[in-house]
Amino acid sequence: MGKKVSLLKALKNHQARSSASDRVQQAQREATVKRKVPVQKQRLLDSEDRAWKGKGKEEPRRYTIPFENDDRIFLVGEGNFSFTLSLVKIHKISSYNILSTTLDSEAECYEKYPDDASTIVAELRSLGVWVVFGVDATKLEKCKEVMQAKGGWNKVVFNFPHAGAGITDQDRNILTNQRLLLGFLRSVALALSKGVLPKELLPKKPRTDSDDENDDTPSTSISAAQGDDGMESDGPELSDEDEFTGVPPASDPADEAPVNPFQYPPPPRQGMILVTLRDCVPYTLWDLPRLAKRPPHAVKGLERKGREQPEYTLVKSYRFFPEAYPGYEHRRTRGGAGTATDEREEGMGGTGGVCKTWEFVLRTDDARTMREKAAAAAAKGKGGKKKTKSKK
Repeated sequence: MGKKVSLLKALKNHQARSSASDRVQQAQREATVKRKVPVQKQRLLDSEDRAWKGKGKEEPRRYTIPFENDDRIFLVGEGNFSFTLSLVKIHKISSYNILSTTLDSEAECYEKYPDDASTIVAELRSLGVWVVFGVDATKLEKCKEVMQAKGGWNKVVFNFPHAGAGITDQDRNILTNQRLLLGFLRSVALALSKGVLPKELLPKKPRTDSDDENDDTPSTSISAAQGDDGMESDGPELSDEDEFTGVPPASDPADEAPVNPFQYPPPPRQGMILVTLRDCVPYTLWDLPRLAKRPPHAVKGLERKGREQPEYTLVKSYRFFPEAYPGYEHRRTRGGAGTATDEREEGMGGTGGVCKTWEFVLRTDDARTMREKAAAAAAKGKGGKKKTKSKK
């Protein structure tokens, strides 16, 4: 009898353990289901989010900021100077490395852009930026602040150039703005720095293990005692403490003339022009790349004895996002009252198309890309051997 009781107890204990085990397993299954539901929902949301991003074709945006912290930058045709202010405050470009100019006189500028121009100019000057009015983009050689900068300029920026002539005839309007661009390209050639070419134009060679140990990359620093060509200048030799670090030395209170921060040479990099336009009609009809690379030999209104229209090499082009420069607001060349939409009709207005920046350097034998050299060699090969003049 005792054995039967112990067997009964054992059976009950087994059933109790089985029931407890079943409850634990059921609880685990329920917990797993509860955890899986949010995950499945999240996966669905992720897939919808990816599908939405795919349709937009603008996510994620990658901004190209084409400036180095030590670049010496010359800005042409500024409107209310908001782009300059964004370079200094947002992108941390040294204010003493910037010259910002506009065609308008100071009074005309404040009259055209009464909302913010005077405030921005005052802030720029307090930060140390040189702001100059009355600078013609086609006659830069007449601006002493531009031409007296020792060693030239690393970057010259012309955002949304426009003659602002108010010509309604499209053909005449195109020609007027092409003359503006050609005049600028001719004039600015005298103010560009010389030095190392952009990496996009350097011939590519296979990298070896020895390159890591012996890196022959040209240095981007230059002593203040050196001239444009790297030779010693005629001026007094400067110590390490006298080398320019981006901030001009303190001026003597007795001196009336302000210290010129551009009396020192910039980093020895080949000067580059950055022109930004809308990539849609009528701006594409101006044909900026062709004007820069293969300019016409004679353009009415631009003839000057002893000076030919220079040729440039296109380094690269990319989309320009105004939002990459917080605080920047494009303004129409003619200014005047009107809504924000009206003020943006020149350069950034209209529907369709995007803003695009072109980078150019002066064309030289060293600045030609490998493709251009190959094309020239192929053309020469088709023409056969050059004819030699027979000696009489």
